[in-house]
Amino acid sequence: MALPKINAHPKYEMVIPSSKEKVRFRPFLVKEEKVLMIAMESNDTNQMLHSIVDTLDACIEDGVKKNKLTTFDVEYMFTKLRAKSVGETSKLGVNCEHCDEQNEVVINVEEIGITIPETDFMLDLGDNIIVEMQWPTYSTVVEMDLGGSETDQAFAIMRASLAAVHTGEERIDLKGETEAEIQDFLESMNRSQFEKLQNFISGMPALSHDVVFNCSKCEKENKQVLQGMQSFF
Repeated sequence: MALPKINAHPKYEMVIPSSKEKVRFRPFLVKEEKVLMIAMESNDTNQMLHSIVDTLDACIEDGVKKNKLTTFDVEYMFTKLRAKSVGETSKLGVNCEHCDEQNEVVINVEEIGITIPETDFMLDLGDNIIVEMQWPTYSTVVEMDLGGSETDQAFAIMRASLAAVHTGEERIDLKGETEAEIQDFLESMNRSQFEKLQNFISGMPALSHDVVFNCSKCEKENKQVLQGMQSFF
């Protein structure tokens, strides 16, 4: 007699932030949690990132288009998945902004939100040149070599955020250009042009949650904004 299957059907819904597409999902099971734990124990960033996306793919009904998910899509979706799989609260160590003492703060993971601002993806650089921007996909970021300096990492993210260049006569799709050519294009910009790209990157959506607590040591009130998936787990 065959053993019964349990937890086989999706039970919850969530919305992919960038596309507004509604998807159904189930909590991750022991087999997926095992993969996540092995990835965490490896201390290999790429392995951890791949395991997160693979877990989303396994738990979402009909899967997901991995190459279409942005970094903030994956962060938001994994946070929602984890809340239904492990628990809706998480204990965090948050340093006091006054005395630097670490305090234990309990947050409701379900309350962690993300805001998608109105964004201009067409940046006019002057001289009849318009840069078409895009949010970097999670798969692109995973494939990057982020082992260099902070400046190297910033340029890598910026290169991934460039979709095309419009010259008035043509649209140049940067998928057909080499990394070196795109880097040369970035380095040919003046300060004001480059700042337009920097402002686009800094405005990228991210998980955020306001926390308020009184420090256990100095007793002063703290009001802080936690951002990014790494802040919550």
